[in-house]
Amino acid sequence: MAKITHSKPVIITCAVTGATLTPSMSPHLPVTAEQMIMQSVDAAKAGAAILHFHARDPKDGRPTNDPAVWQSFLPQIRQQTDAVINMSCSMGETAEDRASAARVMKPEIATVIVGSMNYGRFQKAIDQGISEFQHDWEREFYGPKSHHIVTQNTFAKIGRLIDIFLEMNILMEFECYDVGHLYILEHHLKTRKLPRPLIVQFLTGILGGIPSDIDHLLHMKRTTERLFGMDTEIFTHGTGPDNMRAAAYGALMGTNVRVGQEDNVTERPGRLFRSNAEQIQKIRRIIDEFDIPVATPAEARARLGLPTP
Repeated sequence: MAKITHSKPVIITCAVTGATLTPSMSPHLPVTAEQMIMQSVDAAKAGAAILHFHARDPKDGRPTNDPAVWQSFLPQIRQQTDAVINMSCSMGETAEDRASAARVMKPEIATVIVGSMNYGRFQKAIDQGISEFQHDWEREFYGPKSHHIVTQNTFAKIGRLIDIFLEMNILMEFECYDVGHLYILEHHLKTRKLPRPLIVQFLTGILGGIPSDIDHLLHMKRTTERLFGMDTEIFTHGTGPDNMRAAAYGALMGTNVRVGQEDNVTERPGRLFRSNAEQIQKIRRIIDEFDIPVATPAEARARLGLPTP
């Protein structure tokens, strides 16, 4: 096997809050605008070059794509940090629905999920050891109906979302949950010219996708480089309690990494992460032990072809 070198610093993404973990799992999961701003700024100070966001209804933590909610925290974060802003565009039945908040907020990066899957949302509650919930929506979210949910990302929907972001000149991050998703992405790129480098994120550990074991991650990495070239910017991100281990694997493989309260709130059994910054500090300690450099926001922008703010 070729020797892995770290000529490029590792770009750390912090996934500040998500759409599948809930307030009942941790009081430290940011929900309100104030919490989002404080935890995002602190995570950037700790070493996150990219901040990845979902939005939540501040009343009960329910996921939302309401531009008014995005507007309540994103401009303030932009004012207080130079980190790259990355918006999830995963909510909505149509590509237009998913891109609706991004049209208003105009992030530097927007995500495109590549491929459909049985998401297995109920497994999230099992992984976090939670069976009692504060809100009715959480009980429904993880209840019997969650066993019937298929995350639908049709070829038409993926293609339309790519075209929307190309028209808007927004850089895309392609979230791939399994090896087959890489080939779906290859299919779409045959008829579209995207700016380089391509950003591919391995989202592993979902019950309906590929696990976060090192052999799977290596297979994903080698397949990505074979399909899209060695200049592809790969991010490794495992969901659930193995997210920190997956990030460490990614750094050792020479990829960029993602951690954060979106992906996992449990530091170890019986102990919650108290903030996003705490997660960034932990992966920084791990990376530093191997003398692997970490990218600044300016270095990340230069690598990804983004303009200086």
